Amino acid sequence: MQAIEFEATAVNHTIHLPDSVPDGVNLRVLVLLDEIAAPHNTDLKTLLAGITEGLTDEDLTRPYDVGREL
Repeated sequence: MQAIEFEATAVNHTIHLPDSVPDGVNLRVLVLLDEIAAPHNTDLKTLLAGITEGLTDEDLTRPYDVGREL
């Protein structure tokens, strides 16, 4: 078994192999990913709680006119 190392960028879940890899040969593939930039906390409750950051009480008050006549 031979080993080669190369870097590639996946496009539409596809990577191109180097020309040195012959057609029809069986491959064993190990994929190493760089750390993907994602929010550290993806908990939905925490994300929803963060929506109101920077808003004032005036921004969050519900309008008195709710579309119904009394």
